[in-house]
Amino acid sequence: MNDESASHALVRAGDSPPPALTAEQVQQRRADYNRLVRTTRLANLVLERVDFKISPEALGIKTSLLNRNIGATTKVMAYGHDDGTCMANVIWEVILKFKTKTVVKCNASYIVSYEGVKDCSDEVIELFLEHVGKVATYAYFRALYANLDWSATLNSQPLPVLQLQPKI
Repeated sequence: MNDESASHALVRAGDSPPPALTAEQVQQRRADYNRLVRTTRLANLVLERVDFKISPEALGIKTSLLNRNIGATTKVMAYGHDDGTCMANVIWEVILKFKTKTVVKCNASYIVSYEGVKDCSDEVIELFLEHVGKVATYAYFRALYANLDWSATLNSQPLPVLQLQPKI
């Protein structure tokens, strides 16, 4: 999803779109985000919940015939305005389908928190947790999924590494 479609996704039917940011506001958000990246420190990263389901027919299908989807959602739990600690729940999901039927589904929920949040808007903190929180939890999820895949003798391809693309 690109930036424009993401901003429109937050607008409900009938609402007017958010006002465009000035160049100065964009620069301030960028400076605040970069400051968060430099000054905050990971406080906790906790695996909260895992749900792994595999249907028996998944074991009889060639892995090359399975269609895999990977996704994550981030929900901010605390912005850190009072104590300087922001927190989010990052939920990773892998779904393997054969044709249209889901044959493997894995969800893992992580709680991640960062200390050192100062003088940032909620939007900047959300962006920080969306990007940095996902990166922090993905390595753990990738290893967890590999272990579950091995235990189930599924032998699917390893999950890809994250590739972060700069915004141009």
